[in-house]
Amino acid sequence: MKRCVAILLFSTLMFFSSTSQAQGKLGVFVGVGTMFYSGDLQEFVWPQPLTMRWTANAGLHWQITRRWGLQLNYTVGEIIGNDALGTSEWRRNRNLSFRSLVHEVGLRGTFDILPNDKWRVLPYITAGVSAIYFNPKSTGPTAETTQPEVGSYSNWNVSFPTGMGVKYTISCRWALKGEVNYHWTLTDYLDDVSARGNPKLKDGFWDLNVGVIFFFRGCGSSKKGGLIEDCEELYKDVDMDKLMDKYRQ
Repeated sequence: MKRCVAILLFSTLMFFSSTSQAQGKLGVFVGVGTMFYSGDLQEFVWPQPLTMRWTANAGLHWQITRRWGLQLNYTVGEIIGNDALGTSEWRRNRNLSFRSLVHEVGLRGTFDILPNDKWRVLPYITAGVSAIYFNPKSTGPTAETTQPEVGSYSNWNVSFPTGMGVKYTISCRWALKGEVNYHWTLTDYLDDVSARGNPKLKDGFWDLNVGVIFFFRGCGSSKKGGLIEDCEELYKDVDMDKLMDKYRQ
């Protein structure tokens, strides 16, 4: 029984922590997931399942130190809204709906809550600033008679993505990630609805995604907090046979 407990504890520790599988320095990432909007045509904070659409992202990741990183991020996805899906009678009577692609390009900072040369599973937070392009189109039975609010706003705006995620380090060069982000904007026209809704509140959108990161070279961390290039350095003082024998007893 003691041996089983020791093996379980050791396996758990090795899963969550590793000094030999730290991240590299510069890499690329891609991801896919779901996106949904928040605004005048969304009745509740949580999404209506039928309004959840696709999203994809890609970019560059620069791991500046063991905890701080910087990303150049491109995100594209679809958002929709529909009064017919609401529970309020006045929403259904208003009967507005829209669909739009959203393109976002910007910079985000990341902060690993745990140092990336000690742990395989790395929770992190992220925030940044981006430029977004959107082009809402009315849909549904009232599309031809609905008067758009085009002309009173630009299709370009600024967003501030903020969120949290978790990375799992597979090796010095490969890692998996999952994120949830909310994109704050400075516009009330993602849905082409402002005067016909609540002009005091700005629109925004959520994205939930999973992806993979590939680092070009290197792993570990130097004494200065940067990243070293030779993974073998991390093994030189570790006798893995003795370590495993210790937990077999």
